[in-house]
Amino acid sequence: MDQKPPAPSPVYDPSWASVNRGTFICDECCSVHRSLGRHISQVRHLKHTAWPPTLLQMVETLYNNGANSIWEHSLLDPASIMSGRRKANPQDKVHPNKAEFIRAKYQMLAFVHRLPCREDDSVTAKDLSKQLHSSVRTGNLETCLRLLSLGAQANFFHPEKGSTPLHVASKAGQILQAELLAVYGADPGTQDSSGKTPVDY
Repeated sequence: MDQKPPAPSPVYDPSWASVNRGTFICDECCSVHRSLGRHISQVRHLKHTAWPPTLLQMVETLYNNGANSIWEHSLLDPASIMSGRRKANPQDKVHPNKAEFIRAKYQMLAFVHRLPCREDDSVTAKDLSKQLHSSVRTGNLETCLRLLSLGAQANFFHPEKGSTPLHVASKAGQILQAELLAVYGADPGTQDSSGKTPVDY
């Protein structure tokens, strides 16, 4: 059964959602999001598109728990204000102001918190993926979105555990985590070390 979108806010009335970013966006910003491609921002209309209930609940949960702060992390630092860096205002023009900000925020990930540089990036990605593998058993969606934003792999196969994050989320009954992983490309047909797929759980 599909679910109706959330009631509009009297202050901010977005018409669209960026599903993989966990944010709601207006018509103006949507045009820029669409130009970035679905690999950057997966947009869906809140009123004209039928929403699977758990997918909408996932986006709402991320939004309500501050997913936007993941993409604007460095802008929350007082030093950014002192340096003149700021987010686009509603009064700004779409081009170039809002468009440049949206590209920096979602395509370049310019404001995402970065981990200290390490010599072997593959080790860092593996560590992040192991953290994701462990975190999806909980209901903390924003932690998993943060890990994915830093490079954790949704299809990571844990060599010691013999499973993927989607197996773990499914086995733990974390439906919203499974939705998030699916949005980031997790394969529901992957078998674990017991020969089971996530659907089997």
